[in-house]
Amino acid sequence: MKKVVSLLVILGAAGAGWWFFNNQGDTVTFSNTSVQAPGAQTSTTQKNEGSAPTSPRDSVINTATQARSAAEAPDEIKPAAQAFASAEEAFAAVVKGAKDFDDSMLEQFTEPGADCSWCPAFYASVQELALNPNTPQDQKSYMAEVLAISGRPDNIQTLVEAIKNAPNSTEADLFAEALELTLGKDEVTKVLGEQLSTTNDTLREASVAAITNQGTRYAAELLQKHIQERNDPDAYYSVGIGPGEFITDEEALPFVLEQVQKRDQYSGAWAKALINAGLLGLQSLFEQLENSSNGDADRALIKDALAHVNFEDGIKEITDNVIANNRNLVAVDFARQIQAEISDQESEETSGTTEP
Repeated sequence: MKKVVSLLVILGAAGAGWWFFNNQGDTVTFSNTSVQAPGAQTSTTQKNEGSAPTSPRDSVINTATQARSAAEAPDEIKPAAQAFASAEEAFAAVVKGAKDFDDSMLEQFTEPGADCSWCPAFYASVQELALNPNTPQDQKSYMAEVLAISGRPDNIQTLVEAIKNAPNSTEADLFAEALELTLGKDEVTKVLGEQLSTTNDTLREASVAAITNQGTRYAAELLQKHIQERNDPDAYYSVGIGPGEFITDEEALPFVLEQVQKRDQYSGAWAKALINAGLLGLQSLFEQLENSSNGDADRALIKDALAHVNFEDGIKEITDNVIANNRNLVAVDFARQIQAEISDQESEETSGTTEP
């Protein structure tokens, strides 16, 4: 497990820069350079905790592009590596974004990539501010999210250590909520996987949530190994994470299908993951049911699965075909449930358009 980089060594005198947050001023001191935060404000708007995105990956990456007029092109949000020329400039922008929890700024800093030459110094500054006990909680949360979406293992390790060393549960929860939003490749997922054996429940569940959001085969393999070791048939489903909430990407589909085919105590959770993949996953599930003659096992497999069906174009054709041709009565019944749900939604939409 990688050690957290000593921030004081990296930045030297950068600690003085955090005076800005303690006094809510407009100037950030960074590496002995004064940087004016453009348009800095003295008011602080709390993060909106009530908005629930439809996909885990959408909890950080929110579209902020707005059309100016019919004659103008929409605003362009450039990736941070292109938008900023230096760590100082990038840090000043994030400081300003933290004041009103600017989602468009978070979008800019989503996995800026290895070609970002100023990123190491920038993230060292963000780490320092996120861990500073004097940073206001909402701004600390923002900085923690910037670390989580960076795609960099050292930043994820920083959040891990922050949860472990938190002085109280409120602080631990703040960093855990950020960790859940982690984005990155397998090297990042590996850091999360190393936390699954911890006795710290807050860290463990946040890591499971973050792995759930990755959607990759490696992430699926980590989840399966973990729930088997815990002998946990619920597989975290009751707390809204784990295989049942896994958004399966194309590469992970064969592994997920393999878990469904096992028909063990975890297969029901993975059947939901299969459905979460969309029409291809749903079609694969119907094919599995067609080849089964165990009605009880089939019903157990699709228990609570209807809530995971994405009612997209093409689903009517798939379910029509199942009803007409599938020899498994459980599959046919499930297809009819889906069509009934489609009819209910269409009725609601029609009713909504005819109301005065």
